[in-house]
Amino acid sequence: MLKQGKRKSAPKSRNGCLTCRARRVKCDERLPVCTLCSRIQRPCVWKRTQPNSRRPLLPQETDQLHQAQPSEILHFVNQDEAHYFRVYQEEACLELSRYNKSSAWSYTLLQACYHEPFVLRAVVAIGAFNKSIKQGYFATAGPASERKANMEIANRHQTFALASYDRAIVGMQQIVPVPQDPSSLRNALLACLVIYCIELLLKSPTTALNQGQNGYSLLQQWSDNKHAQNTGLSSPNSSIVDDEIFHEYGRIELYHAIRWGIKDLPRHMKRRREGAVTVQNMSTRFSILEEARRFQQLIMRRTFHLVDESYARNIMLKQDLRHPYTADSPGELMDPCYVPMDLVADRDQYLKDIRRWIKAFEPILTKAMDSSDPLTQSEVALLQIQVLNAEISLAGAFFTKQTEHDQFLPSFTQIVSLSRHINRSNLKLWNTSSPVFNFPDSIEKPLYDTAMFCRDKTLREEALTILRTTAHRDPTRQQARLATRASFIVSLEEANRLPDGTIPEDGRWKLIWILHHYKEPENDMTIVCSRKIGYPMGEQYPAQREWKRMTFTEDEAETMASPAWNEDIHFSSWAPKRNFSKPACISWREVHDELLGRTDRSRIS
Repeated sequence: MLKQGKRKSAPKSRNGCLTCRARRVKCDERLPVCTLCSRIQRPCVWKRTQPNSRRPLLPQETDQLHQAQPSEILHFVNQDEAHYFRVYQEEACLELSRYNKSSAWSYTLLQACYHEPFVLRAVVAIGAFNKSIKQGYFATAGPASERKANMEIANRHQTFALASYDRAIVGMQQIVPVPQDPSSLRNALLACLVIYCIELLLKSPTTALNQGQNGYSLLQQWSDNKHAQNTGLSSPNSSIVDDEIFHEYGRIELYHAIRWGIKDLPRHMKRRREGAVTVQNMSTRFSILEEARRFQQLIMRRTFHLVDESYARNIMLKQDLRHPYTADSPGELMDPCYVPMDLVADRDQYLKDIRRWIKAFEPILTKAMDSSDPLTQSEVALLQIQVLNAEISLAGAFFTKQTEHDQFLPSFTQIVSLSRHINRSNLKLWNTSSPVFNFPDSIEKPLYDTAMFCRDKTLREEALTILRTTAHRDPTRQQARLATRASFIVSLEEANRLPDGTIPEDGRWKLIWILHHYKEPENDMTIVCSRKIGYPMGEQYPAQREWKRMTFTEDEAETMASPAWNEDIHFSSWAPKRNFSKPACISWREVHDELLGRTDRSRIS
């Protein structure tokens, strides 16, 4: 049993926000965010007026457990569980929620802990992983004399986290997901959500994204069976599936689309059309930030599924027509002979939708930049950055020349400027000396794409600098790998910069294939990049390409520097002892050389 403390609590706030009531402090009841929550940057959550409103959150002080009603007490296995639950409540959930004060992580999951033991076990596991990852960071970043002791503490946190995760999985195995059963549906969605989070922290992104897709597919099945139209902005029935859960799965689906995911053409064709009527009727001027945020997520999902569809169509050409030059990976360089012309009209319409959103968002962006609230400033700047990056990504999926990216110099400039602003604001929000629990949907991709596609030397160097200075806050170390990959490409291109400051088309490289060797420290990441060096057979055929391959050790991948490229490994034997196959894009050079040889022989004869 936990011992009851002797500290005298402040008078209970009966009508204030749930956060102040839970913390036993006086709330001034100011809406929508009370003064105290605003000052200390905590989620300001208010009791819902819906009939299905659940119990208030667990008090943060352990001495309040005995003062709660019996039905409101969480059943911890031991004091360690109670400790890690508090860690989740006071640290992890606030960081996972990022700028959204009432997300599923800070509201829905905490409520579900009272009713579903597997959710409580999973939340405890996340709290323990939080401690383990941060303690591990202190071990590597701190004095060498303290490293061993800190790693032992981190390992104990992780051992407890894994044990709690195992107990959560045992409870999840009893769930039979049935879209027509509200209780079963909700539990299945919660299970997929916490697994997604934990597997990302365990550096298993494939498992995490698969679980996220399982949950999103289940949510779509349920939505399709509802009589109410699914607008794409909110849950068709919030009494069964909370809006917070609906939005979190939209966030997961967006991340999955950005990461490419399954090469499934029908899936991309369907999901890029979700909310078409909603986007068509979008306001010309957003009145509140929440409205802009919901439309932004919907437009982003549609945009990246269209990008994925364009890639998938090119891949199907190779599979169906057996043509040796069609793309086999989403990063491949596009050639004039394989532009998906049947998607050009949709591309243009989606670009117009993006620009309509930017126009409607201008008043909110202008007002937020003058605000003194760093939370609002960061969220608004992030929304703008992500939409600008979506526009560049969609246009770039159809570019046949890398020099076409130069038209987006104003957008790259704004991305770097707003990222700089977010970086300063985050110094006021988070502890700058430790990792921050959040998912990779922040400024990382826009900055990475700026470094890769913006050939302005000053802008791309500043984008890389911001990536490097904030990478330690990513507990999965994916941001560090992004910076390393970008640094490698930049080093190749800078060697080709002309005296007038430009980089010509044949001096521009693009990353086209990536493999992460998870849990193989000696071979942590392999990349292949390519550049076009001409059209010897004409533009009705793909360009001749030059390739470079680089494999990084774990230390090299996370240093964010650019190790020297070794010509000896360029086209050496393709790692026969490793458990991955040679990417098909590598064989293109051989096929191209063979065709060139045939053409030359035919001319001679």
